[in-house]
Amino acid sequence: MNSPFEPVTPMTKQGLASSLAQMMARLRHGLGITATGLVLGVVVAYAALASFGAVEVLLSLWQPDHEPGQIGWHGFKPILFLVPTLSGLAIGGLLIWLTPRRPVELADVIHAAHEPDPVVSRTGGYVSLLKSVMAIGAGSTTGLYGPLVVLGASLAASTKRLLNLSPQYAEMALGAGVAAAISAAFSAPLAGIIFAHEVVLRHYNLRFFAPVSLASATAYVFSGEVLNQHISILPIFETRMAGPMDILMLMLLGVVAGLAAVGVMRFVARLRLRLVSAALPIWLQPALAGLSMGILAHFAPSILGPGLDTISAMMQGEIAPTALLVLLVFKVVAAGICLTLFFHGGIVAPALFIGAGLGGVMAGLLSLLAPMTGYAPDTALFVLAGMSAMASSMLGAPLAVILLSFELSQNYAATTAIVVTIVISNLLSSRLSTRSVFEPQLLAKGVDLSLGRESLALQQTPVTELMSADYLTLPASVSVNQATEKMAEAHCSEAHLLDGEGQWAGKICLYDLVRQPADAMCLPLQERTPLILQAHDNALYAQTAMRDFLGEGVPVLKSGVLVGIIHEADLFAHARMVTRSAWQHDHDDAVH
Repeated sequence: MNSPFEPVTPMTKQGLASSLAQMMARLRHGLGITATGLVLGVVVAYAALASFGAVEVLLSLWQPDHEPGQIGWHGFKPILFLVPTLSGLAIGGLLIWLTPRRPVELADVIHAAHEPDPVVSRTGGYVSLLKSVMAIGAGSTTGLYGPLVVLGASLAASTKRLLNLSPQYAEMALGAGVAAAISAAFSAPLAGIIFAHEVVLRHYNLRFFAPVSLASATAYVFSGEVLNQHISILPIFETRMAGPMDILMLMLLGVVAGLAAVGVMRFVARLRLRLVSAALPIWLQPALAGLSMGILAHFAPSILGPGLDTISAMMQGEIAPTALLVLLVFKVVAAGICLTLFFHGGIVAPALFIGAGLGGVMAGLLSLLAPMTGYAPDTALFVLAGMSAMASSMLGAPLAVILLSFELSQNYAATTAIVVTIVISNLLSSRLSTRSVFEPQLLAKGVDLSLGRESLALQQTPVTELMSADYLTLPASVSVNQATEKMAEAHCSEAHLLDGEGQWAGKICLYDLVRQPADAMCLPLQERTPLILQAHDNALYAQTAMRDFLGEGVPVLKSGVLVGIIHEADLFAHARMVTRSAWQHDHDDAVH
């Protein structure tokens, strides 16, 4: 239609029927998305409450009484060795049963969200939550927040299989499950929505907004209004409006938290490498971690479990700075051991504990200096700022943690003040280390998300899928005259030489032959340092390797045998296609 005033073509009966069919399909899609979000929200809310209740009951059955923040030797207590070690042995048996699979972790969920078929192992996901409840209930110094996110992703995988969802809807379900888990675990629906997009999906496509938001809101409303059991990890507190001195000190805390986050992430990564190189039997690893918890708990019993009561004591300023420093050291060591030896839940709880301790230490030191400086810090504000800064740096989720801080504290003045702490901590940790604690885990699996979704797609494309059979092979004993004749017949300027056993011997180019004697042998005239790809290489590696390549094609070898060549045009056409698909995935609001 060239003009808005041209007559409109009347809709035929067939066209009307087609339009109605499209409308009904979109309506079914919308109802399906809504139902998926609602169901996942309800199920995850139940699971979160049951899991937290189970951990609380298990810890109450055996954990000796102690004051929050208590440190030092207070006598030998065999129960501190017995329960964690026996639980570790039980978890070891669970891991043997699961072999060769491994329990699913949050890094696996992030990876799955960027796969063409975004699902996690359902069995591995459910076993991961069971293992985490057993470990934390027996004193593991980690938390349930990460395992609940894994549960949400596993439920999404079950939903995909049950309803035969397309990959696009499977990714929506995965995001919805993640959002519901955070919402139910923290009673923070807004943080759940942003966490799913910022940490796991890593895009803000509008079509994902409905299922993710519905799942998060449903989990929050159902756990609080229906079950009347909102999970609360922080006391509601009042704080003064932050002044210039508060902002300056919070900026300093951001620097400290950023450096501490880098140190903790590197410590955990190096400890993991050392213990992996030790090649300990998988069934023994959780038991050794449990035994280690027993030793550490004799000197710092507050490190056992998530430590929410200790965090509350920190916010009230009830723990001295020296005791907090000791707790921090013990918590970091204990968390590293648990996270490495399969005696663990998630990293979120240790990050909150360590950050709270940093904030408490700084507030305590400033309080000691108050008679000289005249500045009296708000301890609860510093503890909340430290928690937020450490969690955001280790999770790579500054926006989600800002909302989480507000929803946990219900204190707008405090949240606006600690934004500077979160921003500085994230900037520092991301520049000195990685975006989050999950990046090294993904890199260890050969997955690099730092360049975006298209990079991962190229990493997963083997060069053998892009090969061409349009190439000329000649025997290594061919002469210049014979080679030029064959290359003229094939209309090509390159040929590949094969030896008597069929192995690739080199590549010759026409411009290297034109000034040579006709009876000269081609083998000595082959290209000196030809670019070669192996069959196991991927498209991303090939793209990098061929950046400065000039020629017809790059040979692809498998065990020394030529299996094809890669044309530069084919490689970069595929790269453009992947980039276009990734952009449409992140920005196209239509559901297909």
